[in-house]
Amino acid sequence: MKKVWMVAAATTVAFGMNAQDASVETQAIGVVIDAHALVDVVDDEIVFDFSNEDPVEAGGAFVLGANKQSSTFLNYSLMLSNAGLADGSISVRIANMNEGMSLSLLADGNQPAGLPANQYGTLGNVTPAFDATAGAVPVKLTATDQVLIENIGTSYTGNGAGNGYELTYLVSIEDYALLDADNGSQDMGTVTYTIAE
Repeated sequence: MKKVWMVAAATTVAFGMNAQDASVETQAIGVVIDAHALVDVVDDEIVFDFSNEDPVEAGGAFVLGANKQSSTFLNYSLMLSNAGLADGSISVRIANMNEGMSLSLLADGNQPAGLPANQYGTLGNVTPAFDATAGAVPVKLTATDQVLIENIGTSYTGNGAGNGYELTYLVSIEDYALLDADNGSQDMGTVTYTIAE
């Protein structure tokens, strides 16, 4: 009976000590944020229509007209999971481009560069090879990933046209002998953007 009384007394003292208030109180606060990496191109499809570019004289060449260039915007949201190191990047590659043609790309980072960092985070830089503002020559896209934007920290660009990085595509004839007519249909290639940290 003596053992039961001692355990009961010790339990009462322990509860009594935890319930006491003091002049200073602390409370643990937890915050849970999931890492995320989202990338989006504003236009899901861009069509370069050259159906009205046929030569009008025998012996004339098929020449790409003014619509060989097109622009859109790249948006992203990135929440880093590596203690905030600004090492995120976006790479780009192409698959199934029309035979005989190539697609080149430039990016303009002026819009995101003007956003306040305390509100939008650490937005990345266009790599020098793709940087339209530095006078770069359009870079031919290949099936191999090429880094387009680098040094991305936790950040977001805003959504939709006019937000993020302006992309300019340029179609060129690379091998005239490989060109063929689509007769009203269109060949479909795929440009893939990948965001990673």
